[in-house]
Amino acid sequence: MRQSTTRVPNTDWMDRSNASRRAIRPPGTPFQSVNPAEHLQRLRISLNEQNFDHKPTRGRRVCLYVRTLPKADPEPFFAPLRVEAARLGWQAGQEIHDSGGPQAPQQSAGWLRVRKLIHEGFADGVIAVNRFHISRDDGEYVAELRFVHERLGVTGLITPETGS
Repeated sequence: MRQSTTRVPNTDWMDRSNASRRAIRPPGTPFQSVNPAEHLQRLRISLNEQNFDHKPTRGRRVCLYVRTLPKADPEPFFAPLRVEAARLGWQAGQEIHDSGGPQAPQQSAGWLRVRKLIHEGFADGVIAVNRFHISRDDGEYVAELRFVHERLGVTGLITPETGS
């Protein structure tokens, strides 16, 4: 009788991996998903924290951004944005207002101006009232957070995603 020459693969790592998963989440424990708004808030905070190390020597300059319905007065929105910028110790730069109502950020002239100022280094971030001023769509909102982050900027909100 001849013995097989094939090797039995070492599967010890699988046993260790399964044991650690059972220790973290025992079988029968219901999976708890993260609220999408909480996930977005955690993402924004995480991206911001990574860029706080890149604080400009002149102080952080941010755009104040508001999106309203046509003919609505943006001043009631800009006032708390100015207060928030001062509270954070950031310099409130340009106040940019879009009056097109809900639309994709890439179709919004004001938001494109915010992007341009951040991209060209004239602003170090943006503050908005809530995430819906930037975008109502989760994917578009995440794309804009990442755009600001990749240029070492920060995104501030008065009302966090979980409270929107």
